[in-house]
Amino acid sequence: MIDTSVNYLGLELKSPFIAASSGYTADLEKIVALARSGAGAIVLKSLFEEQISNEIGFLESVGADSPESLDFLKRYVTDYSVGNYVKLIKDAKKESGIPVIASINCFSLSSWTDFAKEIEKAGADALELNIYSLPMNRESNSTEIESGYWNIVNQVTKELKIPVAVKISDNFTNIGNFVNGLQGHGAKGAVLFNRFFTPDISLKSMKITPANPFSSKTEYLKELRWTAILSSQLRQFDLSASTGVYDPSSGIKLLLAGAKTVQLCSVLYKQGPFVVADFNNELKEFMKSKGFNKVSDFCGMLNYGNIADPASFERVQFLKTAEQYSKENK
Repeated sequence: MIDTSVNYLGLELKSPFIAASSGYTADLEKIVALARSGAGAIVLKSLFEEQISNEIGFLESVGADSPESLDFLKRYVTDYSVGNYVKLIKDAKKESGIPVIASINCFSLSSWTDFAKEIEKAGADALELNIYSLPMNRESNSTEIESGYWNIVNQVTKELKIPVAVKISDNFTNIGNFVNGLQGHGAKGAVLFNRFFTPDISLKSMKITPANPFSSKTEYLKELRWTAILSSQLRQFDLSASTGVYDPSSGIKLLLAGAKTVQLCSVLYKQGPFVVADFNNELKEFMKSKGFNKVSDFCGMLNYGNIADPASFERVQFLKTAEQYSKENK
């Protein structure tokens, strides 16, 4: 009997393939379709403090004529936005029947904890912290930046009973040390890696325009390396691989590297929610062909600590790699 269930952040999931936080998971109809297709869990679109702040700023510019009215607008817009998010959590829990992981992005420490407590009260099964802002102050050093992350994690996890994961970028001096710090400050897992808005330049209009928001099919290789390394170094700490997963084989490779779950995003936009069923079916076929009964039978089998040549994950210069690749892929 093939069992595709996994344990992620202490949650029992029927599949390691989960829907990543995006606009796609802000829609209840799509959430239900993802659950029916076999998704293990849903990570809801992030609740952004920045967006709330922008809405307040707009209303302030057109209507607030006194400090009292501005205070009212701030409370109203914040309560309305958080209230809608709470409703989405409750509706998703009720209609999907699978674990619902909330996600937040804030810029003030009090909002991180305030939003997190409201989300826990709403019934979310876990919380993903979407922490990132572009370091623009050249006087700030890596220690200050990393300590800022750890402080947020520490403050949030002290207030919650539900498990917390942190979605991170790969822009850290020493990813291993940084993730170790996340665990030390209370996080139960990390998502590798976040993908951000990227500006481009239009030669036609001579203006700044958004770049393609979707990942490419080779981006998963970056998290493959770091998932393999970190999963061998950290104990009792779950890794979820995200970005560039367009086909089941990429997802299975990430499980072999040590990911407990694999997050799907761009592929959902391009192929729809029922592509998750294809991922699950191919996972079962792979397990059957290799004689694995449970995902835990092979999860991490090819991580940094379990292969004969761990230097394969350390190597960063090409040397004869191009020649090797040509031979192995003929």
